Parts: sequence; structure tokens; C-alpha cells
Amino acid sequence: MRASGWLPPSAVAGALAPLAARGLPRRHRAALEANVEAALPGLAALDPRKAERVSDTRAFGREVARFAAEQASHWVRLAGGAQGARGAWVDDLVEIDASVERLDEVLAAGRGAIVVTAHIGNWELLCARLARRGHEGAVVGRVRRKDPSHQWLVELRRAYGIETIPQDASPREPLGVLRRGGVLGLLTDLRVRQLQGIPRPLLGTPALTMTAPAAFARAHDAPLVPVRCVRRGTRYVLSVEEPLRLRPDLDRADAARDLLDRQNEIFGRWIADTPEQWAWHQRRW
Repeated sequence: MRASGWLPPSAVAGALAPLAARGLPRRHRAALEANVEAALPGLAALDPRKAERVSDTRAFGREVARFAAEQASHWVRLAGGAQGARGAWVDDLVEIDASVERLDEVLAAGRGAIVVTAHIGNWELLCARLARRGHEGAVVGRVRRKDPSHQWLVELRRAYGIETIPQDASPREPLGVLRRGGVLGLLTDLRVRQLQGIPRPLLGTPALTMTAPAAFARAHDAPLVPVRCVRRGTRYVLSVEEPLRLRPDLDRADAARDLLDRQNEIFGRWIADTPEQWAWHQRRW
């Protein structure tokens, strides 16, 4: 990463391409195969053609690896910082469609926004693009304090004014971001055993789903705003779904389950739409 920071973006992408052509390493390929087995019935119900493509795990694994290489090349470029012209390429690469009005409406109340997204497309580009649009905030994520590559990602976000709040931090920290009117970003599609979770359907198969989004929604009396940033042709498109609110007619536990079910339904639809852009190499089910 340090060396590639001195290279032009095209050179970085070119250097990563031969690695991606080999496909995923063995342990990541095993995770992909297990995920595909669990997800295939749900994918087939949403898009039979995509399900058939995904079922060829060897060829599909190469697609996933190629997209991961593209992600990495963008992250290297993001590490160059956001100031002035240095970050203008993010605005050119990531188009914000009209659905962003949904996020603006939530923020207009002055109480911040809980943005939920998945490991799909390019979530670091999503953060950077919103920051360059003028939104302040933080993301909640796992902090591996002795892992220099992870610290590199923390610094990458900080270059765009985005702090990383550890998953084990006091709830006061993320809630403080919301009270200041900021955007709180949550990546909520993967299995995190260290955090409280409950099994909820994802693509038709129960998956351990963290309950933190529902807890924040209740504590701050705010909706979840699903946002994704996925590649469409040569550019990325940042789009926003309808905000998800806790149902007042349900008791606390049922309302949380219902909210998480609706979140997972959106994630499943996203995965079926652009399957090669999801993190299949991380165990989900």
C-alpha cells in the first residue's frame, strides 16, 4: 500500500489484475462456496439467471476476485486524501442519483441519520462521496489495534473527516454523532459473533444478524437509511432506499425483528442485483 501510493492509479489497477485473475485464495473460496450454497434458493427466487451464474463457483469466484482488486485500487487512491483537487476524482467516479433526497429529508430534522449499508459495491467510496458532499459523521467498525493494514483504513477514512468508532465502544459515542446532526454509518450484513445478534432470514436462509441497528433506531427514535454505492458500467452510483422505521404497533422484540427483516430483504435484493460486488469471501451463514 505504501509503495502503490506513489504510482498512478492505472498502474496500481494493472498490478492487481494478474493477482485477481488467479481467483480467490483457498480459504476464501471455501467461504464463497458455503455462502453460495446457503444463498442459492433465495437468489433463484429473485433472479434465476443470476443464480445460475453464481452457481458456477469457480468462474464466479474469479468475478468476485476481479471486483475486489478494483476495490483495492480505489482504496489506495482514497488514501491520497480528500483536499481540493486531490479528491475531485471521487466526485467524477461516483454519481449521486435523485434518491439522495431521502437522506436529505432525514437530515433536515437536525437529528442526524443512521445509514445502514452492506459489504457491496464500494463502501469506502460511499463514505468519501458523502463526506465530499458535506456530510460529517463516523462509522462503527471493528478496530484491530495491532493490525497495521486496518489502521491504514482508519487513517484513510480520517483523511475524509470520517472517524471510526470501535464496535465495543460505549453507545454514547455513536449516539453523540447523531445528536450533533451527523451521519452514523453501520455495515450490518456480515456475521459478527462478538456482538449481540439474532437469526433473521437473508436470501431465504437464517443468518446471524446484529441487533445494533434496531437498538440505535429505538434509542434515537430515528429510521434506518439504507444506502449503497455500486458500479454501473464505468462509474459508481450512490443510491438511497426508503428509510426503515420501527413499527409502533409491535412490541419491542417483534418491532426489532421486523426492522431487521426489512433491512435484510433490501440487502438480499442488492446482492441479487450485483452479485459479483458482494463480499462472498467472508462467511455469512
